[in-house]
Parts: sequence; C-alpha cells; structure tokens
Amino acid sequence: MKSFSLVLLVVWPLFIAVNGWPNIRDAPSTTVDIQDGQTGTLMVLPPRQTDTGTKRVPDADHPFIAPGPNDMRGPCPAMNTLANHGYISRKYGVLLCFNYVLLILSRSGITSFEEIIRGTAEAFNIDRDMSSGMAALNLLTRGNPFVDKISIGGVSPFVPPLPGQIDGPETQGIAKHGRVEGDASMTRSDVHIGDNRNFNQTLWDMDLEQLAEFGDDGPDGPATVFNLQTLIELKRQNLESDQVLDPEFAIPIRRLNAVFGSNVTDTDSVASVFANGTTKQATKRIISSFFMNQTFPENWFRAAAPVLGSSIPGEITAALPQWVPGHNDENGVFVADPQPPAPFNISSGCANYWDTLVNAVPGTLADVTGIFKQNVDMLNGILFNASGCSELIAPAGPTNV
Repeated sequence: MKSFSLVLLVVWPLFIAVNGWPNIRDAPSTTVDIQDGQTGTLMVLPPRQTDTGTKRVPDADHPFIAPGPNDMRGPCPAMNTLANHGYISRKYGVLLCFNYVLLILSRSGITSFEEIIRGTAEAFNIDRDMSSGMAALNLLTRGNPFVDKISIGGVSPFVPPLPGQIDGPETQGIAKHGRVEGDASMTRSDVHIGDNRNFNQTLWDMDLEQLAEFGDDGPDGPATVFNLQTLIELKRQNLESDQVLDPEFAIPIRRLNAVFGSNVTDTDSVASVFANGTTKQATKRIISSFFMNQTFPENWFRAAAPVLGSSIPGEITAALPQWVPGHNDENGVFVADPQPPAPFNISSGCANYWDTLVNAVPGTLADVTGIFKQNVDMLNGILFNASGCSELIAPAGPTNV
C-alpha cells in the first residue's frame, strides 16, 4: 500500500548545542516593552540543574492535585502529569474568607519557557539541551512568546493573543491540531475522527494487546515490560489504523518525527523518560499511571542520568521504512510529500527544521520587534542549532490555523 523510498527524515538530533547561537541568553534584561497592551517578558535560559542523579518523584512538596474545571490539560501525558503535581503551572493566590487568609494553590496548565525546562529537569531529569528544544518548539507554534506563556491544553484567558492578533484572535495552546499535535497518537484519537485531547481507553487497550504479544516479562508478570519490538509494533498499528480510519490523515516530517519519538515524545518517552530510574524498566503499571491517571506511579524514581533522548526513534524508523512523510489524497490513498528543497534536504534534522519553520511557525513572527523579536530569535536559534542546517530560516508558516 505504501511502497515509497525513505526520505531524509530519521529523527531530530538528540541534543541541542545551546551555546552556539548568539541570542541564547543566560542573564535577564531590564528592558521594558509594551505592545498592544501586553508587557513583554524577556526569556532567559535557566541554568543547568546540579542534582542530576536519580531520586524518588514526586517529593512531599509536589502532591497530586486533580485539575479543576478551568485548568488546562492536553494531549501530552508528561505535561499533564507535571501540571497535576505542580512541577509546572504552580501558582499561589490569597483568598480572604471570614477573617481568615487562605493560601490557594492553582495548577492552571499555563506555563512558560523557563518553567518547562526547570520542571522537566526536576521531575524527569531531562537535560536542558533537550527540554529547551521542546519548549522552543511549543512556544513558537502554539504559545505567546512575547509574554512567555503557553497553555498545555486549549485556549485560555491567561494566554492572550499575540500583539496585534498577528496569529489570529486567540492563542490556541498545544492541544490545537496541525502545527505540532497530530495524527497516529498512542492514546489520543485523530482530531478528524475523535477527541485528540483526552485519553482514549480503546486505543490504549489496542496498545496493550501489542504489549501482551511482544513485551518482556517483569516484576508485574509475564509480558508487562515495554521493549523495542513492542514500541515498533505499537507505531505500526497506530499508523496503519489511523491511515485507514481518518480520511484527512497526514504525517508531515515534523509529525512523523514525533510519532517515532524524537525530542522524547510519544514512543521514546515510554522508554527513556517514564521508565523507573532504578530498574530502567517501563512496565504496564508505570505507563498506565502516566497515560491513564496522569500521575507519577508509586515508588517511582526518575532517570539516573540526564535524559537526552535515545536510539529508539532511529530504530523504529529503520523498522518501518514504508512510512515516510505524507498524507491521504481525496481517495484515501496515502501519498508521499515532496522532499524539502536544497540545501535543507542534506540531513534528517535539517529537513525537520525546514518543515517546522516553513509550515508550523507563523510567518508573522518574522516581522516582530523589541523583546518579541529577541524571544523569537532565541527560540528559533535553539531549533536551528539542533538542526544541522547551514542556513537559518525565518518563520514562514500560515497564520490563524
């Protein structure tokens, strides 16, 4: 059905040389910039964490609190878990009630570039080079990089539209389909045929069928540990099923990277982020806790060394060579997308960077000024340094989509 030669995509590089770009800042500025009634926040790359060994997570300061009706949650189990435990979007407020002062703890699901980096480091031991790339991608595509805010779910009144509404009247959040969120998820439906934000038990049951057939034996019983073959078969199943069921199925370069697990998303998170740091095993009990309940499992320890990704995305890519960037045509037949133009076709990482800047980052960000421009340049620089490209690309994607 899909007999196409593998294009240049394999996986986004597993680390980001954050010191190679002149706009990546280690110290804040006192500049004040007000645009369209919003006060700009100059983004600053947080220092690397010094405590990089394994430890039990969560600690006593981060108990689980279920999200309230106005809290934002989205398609990413890791971000939802971080928010539910207050590693990100942790805010305090004061409420006066009958002469008492009550301290209110909020887990709103609204976060920032710096908070994503610090939160993923503290809870998951994700290296700053990796987390800064994840944060940069999300802020550029679905956040407000002028005020340094992003929703991990949908539209929120706490994340204003970009100044001048240059990307539409609302800032959508990472749950919005198209730029980063996409098809062939392990636990979320494609947006055109279901709910792309919330956990889908049917999809998870299908995933567990693959685990039962290909998984390793572990402390919780036979065939309860996710291994490479299980992840390969999961991705095969996700792609083949959604391509048939979703008439608008599409996996551009950037999405196929995510499906195969680059930037510790989707499949790679199972093995390199969610696995218990003391056993290095990702068991059914552990992954179910993250995916279904969006909470840290009992007696769970983070990775024993900073996470920079793994070889798993490349191994899945090699095992499924028939899957290349492409989309369904009007007849439901999968067709390959054109390859990126030269010189952006020289490597997989460069092709990914080209697709992101040309098709996912709104082109209006190329013309911003002041702190807005400094933040956009810094975020773009982080992605550029990871790409292997020789030429920087200005944002050129469609707006208000």
